[in-house]
Amino acid sequence: MKRIDEEKLSRMADFIKGYIAEHNGTSPKFREILEYMQMSNSVGYRYLMILRDRGIVEYSGKDTLTVPGQERMRVNFTSVPVLGAIPCGLPEEHTQLIEGYVALPGEWAGGDCYLLRADGDSMTGAGIDDGDLVLIRRTALARTGSIVVALVDGTDTTLKRYLRDTDGSPILRAENPRYRDIRPFHLAVQGVAVKVIKDVG
Repeated sequence: MKRIDEEKLSRMADFIKGYIAEHNGTSPKFREILEYMQMSNSVGYRYLMILRDRGIVEYSGKDTLTVPGQERMRVNFTSVPVLGAIPCGLPEEHTQLIEGYVALPGEWAGGDCYLLRADGDSMTGAGIDDGDLVLIRRTALARTGSIVVALVDGTDTTLKRYLRDTDGSPILRAENPRYRDIRPFHLAVQGVAVKVIKDVG
């Protein structure tokens, strides 16, 4: 039997584990392993069989490769639409146009969700800066204190904190003292902000 190169064996195992970690729990194809290792089919297969016999991988041929605990590496992603910008200032006319989609973990985007791009500086006190993506859960109901997407007087939309006055009338408050409260005649909640996605640096 030909001698096994332990360094190559270790490098193959590291490649497989690294690939799975970087590709959301998806295993590399046999040909991808061969390309990385620069091995022939017969040599690559022999090395995989040794990894299997040592309990490092599970393999029964033809792209059935797995490693112990692989399912725990898999994250459930969902595609969430980016519906353009939402004013973070005074209310402005807002047209929903899908700019694209962003893959987010399923536990973030449970239910009917969408992303809006913050436009302005009125919500900086809540950590929402100009250009940030805000994950919105679509709902017509909001608790007092929530940050909401609000349709103001049937024409304009804005992102503000939702409050109630002593008489029960709605107030939309900025998280920046430069902006006054908005007291709409009619307000319709279109969604509640649940997360902010931002660039760092």
